[in-house]
Amino acid sequence: MTAWALARRDLRGGLGGLGLLLVCLTIAVAGLAAVTSVASAIRSTIDTNSRELLGADLVLSTAQRAATSEERAAMAELGPVTESQTLRSNLLTANGSALVELSGVPAGWPPAGRLLFDAGRAPRNGEAAIGRELAERFDLRIGALVRLGFAEFRVSGVLRQLPAVSGFALAPPVLITPEGLRQTGLIQPGSLYTSSYRLLLPPATNGIEVGKAFQARFPEGGWRALDKGDAAGGTRRFVDRVGQLLLLIALGALGIGTIGIASATAAFAASRRQSIAVLKILGARRRDLALMLGLSVAALAAVAIAFGLAIGSVVPALVGRAAGDLLPVAVDPAPQWGALLLSAAFGALVTVAAAWRPIAGAIAERPARILRGDAGGEDRPSWRGWLVPALAAAAVAALALWSAGDRWLTVQALIGAAALGAIFALLGWAVGRVARGSAGRGGPITRLGVAALHRPGSATVRLSVALGLGLSLLVALSGIGRSLSAELRGTVPQQAPALFTLDIPASAEGQFSGLAQRILPGAELRMVPSLRGPVTALNGQPVASLKSIPEGAWVLRGDRGLTFARGLPDGNRVVAGSWWPADYRGPPLISLDAEAARALNLKVGDSMTVAVLGRPIEARIASLREIDWRSFGFNFAIIFAPGALEQAPYTLMATVSPGAGRSTLPFERALAAELPMVSTIRVAEVVERVATILRAMDAAITLATAIAILIGVAVLAGAVAATRASRARESILLKLVGATRRQVLTAQLIEFGAMSGAVALAAFVFGTAAAWATVTQLFELPFRPGWAGLAALPLVGVAVAILTAVAAAWPALRARPAEALRSL
Repeated sequence: MTAWALARRDLRGGLGGLGLLLVCLTIAVAGLAAVTSVASAIRSTIDTNSRELLGADLVLSTAQRAATSEERAAMAELGPVTESQTLRSNLLTANGSALVELSGVPAGWPPAGRLLFDAGRAPRNGEAAIGRELAERFDLRIGALVRLGFAEFRVSGVLRQLPAVSGFALAPPVLITPEGLRQTGLIQPGSLYTSSYRLLLPPATNGIEVGKAFQARFPEGGWRALDKGDAAGGTRRFVDRVGQLLLLIALGALGIGTIGIASATAAFAASRRQSIAVLKILGARRRDLALMLGLSVAALAAVAIAFGLAIGSVVPALVGRAAGDLLPVAVDPAPQWGALLLSAAFGALVTVAAAWRPIAGAIAERPARILRGDAGGEDRPSWRGWLVPALAAAAVAALALWSAGDRWLTVQALIGAAALGAIFALLGWAVGRVARGSAGRGGPITRLGVAALHRPGSATVRLSVALGLGLSLLVALSGIGRSLSAELRGTVPQQAPALFTLDIPASAEGQFSGLAQRILPGAELRMVPSLRGPVTALNGQPVASLKSIPEGAWVLRGDRGLTFARGLPDGNRVVAGSWWPADYRGPPLISLDAEAARALNLKVGDSMTVAVLGRPIEARIASLREIDWRSFGFNFAIIFAPGALEQAPYTLMATVSPGAGRSTLPFERALAAELPMVSTIRVAEVVERVATILRAMDAAITLATAIAILIGVAVLAGAVAATRASRARESILLKLVGATRRQVLTAQLIEFGAMSGAVALAAFVFGTAAAWATVTQLFELPFRPGWAGLAALPLVGVAVAILTAVAAAWPALRARPAEALRSL
């Protein structure tokens, strides 16, 4: 109680530098709480509504066929079953056409959850329910006529929400009845469609185990099983990965803020030197004095954490309103208490790590030194003064690893941030050494500015770390974002074909080619056979028996596109094994994507089993390929040698490149009239959808990075403000010997400019290197960051840093000698 009474009286006399702690910790905790709350809110929606999002307790699906009578009977033993078929098709209206996800669903679908409509109702025979995007794009109202395949339908409703088993669909949904789907004539032998069976299981039944048991019972059926835990699995993975990136940025901002907290606590402890000395002389115990300072810091930290949590708690609701259309699930607007508690724990731990040693050092000072006015330095705390900060820092790292989705990435990020911080600390030390070696050179004003970089109490090292980390992060993320945007805006539209066409009947190959040559003479046309099927076994081990799918093993997720080829496709390069002869006849062989092989730990000579129309085909891996996914052709991860798939019913896929400036609309209309079963995908629309998602990600990342920069600026301002007394004393002395305010300001500008300029140059180098490595090695894209804009970022950072520092030092520059002399 004595310590708390002393702390309350102490705080009434002013914060003594703790304002910086309040600013840094509030911003850092707010950013951390916002990031974790948004990710938690989306996961909460998925977990709470998983049954409704999936539309069942368990979904069993297979490609290009329906369940056999035996399989259907086995499903009926598990619980009520509802069947549906889904495929991509073109929807034709009076105002144009669009690619859609078409599903034939019976009455009462889905068995769990419900369909939500902006207008209208579920479809009956001869009717179609369409997604909101289609209604808005083509101004379709209830009763409007649309065409799908060989049949026409009237719009019965505009869908707002329906069950989904994937993440971000690249086509809007359309629902019709099973009878309507048969009338379209779109499902033909070889058509790319999926049959899904939604099951309602008895309470407390483990859907995962039931799904695995069904797959084991029918290992050759190519069945994929999804339970409630897999609902919106693509969305969950996307949110986890973006959330992981934002979490690392927010933790970086918190690390920068830790420097500000340490500076603020040191300034606060320095402002209480006289009080501590007097209290010691009067008999105060060290424990009471430590509690007095600790409670003062804790009170301000609690206020900062509370402010940060309050800001972070409302972010999910704001994101839900701003980006609701980009997300396939709603964002839970309620406060995410787990995320907020995690953010509060981070804030408390970094406060302990940063504030403990300055307080311990202030308590360790001898009263005689303080009362003599000796400013030579404080007594260093014992090793115990380092133990608690080290334990708190270790707890922060452990908490970061515990809360991370990708622990290995987090470990790499923590090590990289620590190494980068050490580099910038070394840079700050080097700037001070160079400044000391340059003493006596230049005019008097220059000498004063340079001397400030290495004088006792200089914050050059701390400021180098804070600004360096923030600017490096800004440059790196900007370089990555600009390169991806340049790829989408430039290379993709120039190199990609105008149209991808799917579901071309093999018997209609000549008709399709003739139509293209007649309407688009001279157009470049490429056609390949296409089937679908899941990978069911690796080296004889069923995929269903794997405990988890390895990271990067995307070929095991659902059905895969398959083809067969005599020659090596363009944009592919064999890196292991050899390609088969064009006239190969023998046991089934495949060529596999090299990256997928690494993820699955497969090599040439191993076997892979793929189910095609329910028939398992075991093939030996003949070669591994590196695929240039930027070639914008038909790139398949799995390619079969001739002889294995030709007898299976298959369709063709084609790319159509009519040449610059030529429209494909006449060709699309002719396809709709003569070959309505053919689906067309306009590349420009897909690119725009991807660009929209990337723009939303870029905005979120930019905001998180801005928080880091803002904290760095706050640290700079606080560090300068903490030295205001000594700067005011120097300013007065200079003015007494004839210096003008302009000359004093020039000396300050030299100090701030030299320090921030060196940091900005190093940050540009490190940030650019990180961006280059990410773009060229991870994304395998050319590095085109827009050099002019990228170079401007650190220059702007330098300008902001200098202006902030001058603003913080301005009261000291305005100090009048007469006022100082009267106070003596």
